[in-house]
Amino acid sequence: MTGSLVRALDLRDIQQAMELSTAAGWNQTEQDWRRLIELQPDGCFAIEENGCVVATTTILFYGRDLAWIGMVLTHKNHQRRGLARKLMETALDTARTRGVRCVKLDATDQGEPLYRSLGFRVEQQVERWRRDPAPLEQLEFYGIIDPHDHDLDRKAFGADRQSFLNSLFGTGDSVGSSDGYAITRPGTRARYFGPCVARDAGLAELLARVVIAPHAGEPWFWDLLPKNPHVKGMADGLGFRRVRELQRMFWGENVRGDDSLVFAIAGFEAG
Repeated sequence: MTGSLVRALDLRDIQQAMELSTAAGWNQTEQDWRRLIELQPDGCFAIEENGCVVATTTILFYGRDLAWIGMVLTHKNHQRRGLARKLMETALDTARTRGVRCVKLDATDQGEPLYRSLGFRVEQQVERWRRDPAPLEQLEFYGIIDPHDHDLDRKAFGADRQSFLNSLFGTGDSVGSSDGYAITRPGTRARYFGPCVARDAGLAELLARVVIAPHAGEPWFWDLLPKNPHVKGMADGLGFRRVRELQRMFWGENVRGDDSLVFAIAGFEAG
């Protein structure tokens, strides 16, 4: 077991954190890192060696119902030394101290054995779909998001994540009404569609088309839950193709929302 010490990851570390996520081929931006640190300064952890951040993990708390682990990264020259395990144990200890009922994450094949050894169990699959630049018909939608009306999102997600949603507004495009919403944001490799929550598939498809079409000349990522029976056909119809699969895993009591309302997740690092 390594003797490396865990410390807080803070805003001064963003550039080094970005180097880790970029080297891993991830889509996160500096703004994504900043959002996590500002929302949860006591839930962002790093291991530093010789003045360099060599491993990171974040945990975002949605009250005491649910917490989400993300940004589990280790520099290639420091892997297989137990750094990720140490950071994960720190995150889980923080969750225990807070009395959180459930902790979740979206696991890659590489990370899944570690998470299983820490007591995580598989809940369901998560798929990443990609859209290459291509024309898409633009449609008008006359709605507005009320950030204070979040009962639908709470029902869909299973916990109150309004502070996180508020932090997304203004980073990309957003559209919605009391029956559903969609938010997008930029990424280092592709624009990101999500989260999207809606009462029915017809509205979700309309919302998706409205926010994707103005940037159809750029690549897109869309992370979805295939247990929603309508979402894969919708993504296919909008020109997306599946490129990757992860496993959604949980630790503790499994706190779940209504997956039939979830047409795009908010990101692997946030749920």
